[in-house]
Amino acid sequence: MPSRAGSPNRNKAFLLDRLRDMYGDDFHPIMRMAENAVSLHEQARGTLDVADLKSSIDAWDKIAQYTEPKLKASEVNLNAKVEATEVDMRGISDELDDVEDRHD
Repeated sequence: MPSRAGSPNRNKAFLLDRLRDMYGDDFHPIMRMAENAVSLHEQARGTLDVADLKSSIDAWDKIAQYTEPKLKASEVNLNAKVEATEVDMRGISDELDDVEDRHD
């Protein structure tokens, strides 16, 4: 859903300008979130603590919201009948060798 017209975008731009004044011109909130997610991930791998692992997963989930399309739910029919097809590939190699010999 798009934001409503008018001042909200100006507020975002103002806030980003303020953050860049505080943290430097190259500050980008999503990149900072990714840096923090890496730190949380490293900590979780070191401790294997459930709370640390959850924090790491939550941080990567937030990054994914900005970088990956949302997956849509789909229905799966577990009772569907599936038929397998068998293909006999024996002898294919011999036929290809014969074709190559004809071109030499």
